[in-house]
Amino acid sequence: MTDVETSPSSWALVAALARSETRDDAFQALLALGPAGLGDGRWEVRRWCLYWCFRFAEAADLDAVVPLVRDPRSRVRHAALVVLTHAPAAADRADVVPLLLERACADESLRVRRQAVVMLAWTRPHPDLAGFFRGLLDTETDPKLRKWAQAGLERSC
Repeated sequence: MTDVETSPSSWALVAALARSETRDDAFQALLALGPAGLGDGRWEVRRWCLYWCFRFAEAADLDAVVPLVRDPRSRVRHAALVVLTHAPAAADRADVVPLLLERACADESLRVRRQAVVMLAWTRPHPDLAGFFRGLLDTETDPKLRKWAQAGLERSC
């Protein structure tokens, strides 16, 4: 995880997300943390700051996102994959496909694995990935994962 402790103000902002009357202001304040909040000790803060990265990050900011694909919390890992795949600043990153492959094969969360396969199938199809998708079809039993692997195979060939 990270070395950074959660600040009291970050805890208060996350708590404020639970109340409808303070939710919008708390969300705006968390977004204002930007990439600085990616090292926060509370997973909710890291996740909300990833939403900021999705919209506003520059290419250099995304270097702080890469370690979060291995975050202890699956919701943070999922959001980090979305940012690295879909954020405008991530368009030219060469490390996205290896990170997606890693999460598709090794993540403990089925949800994260599915998301990685979907992203490989729909946003990064390439003939070199056909063998990966065939392998998933041979070994996986989850119907949704198999569905996305089949789509990836069709789009990669």
